[in-house]
Amino acid sequence: MNQATSFKRISITESKQLQDDSNAVMADIRDPQSYENGHIPDSVHITNDNLAEFIANADKERPLVVVCYHGNSSQQAAQFFAGEGFNDVYSMDGGFEAWKLQYPVA
Repeated sequence: MNQATSFKRISITESKQLQDDSNAVMADIRDPQSYENGHIPDSVHITNDNLAEFIANADKERPLVVVCYHGNSSQQAAQFFAGEGFNDVYSMDGGFEAWKLQYPVA
């Protein structure tokens, strides 16, 4: 697989390590109410309203970890971001629901 047009699935632990070690962008694609009720610290909430702006202003060399509820929708979104020129894209298996069982949330 060509990394420039695909993504990798990674675990909650690997996602946290990428955030801590590589300053990865944690992109939360859940609905606004869910994001308001709790999210990964320092995550970016991406909606249809700010998607174009996010893509235009993002550092596409920085690792991007896409987060949804359970790790399903994030796979399609990660594939989309890979197609938009992001070089290092991940879908977090288990999603926010798994993250909050293991790590603090904001």
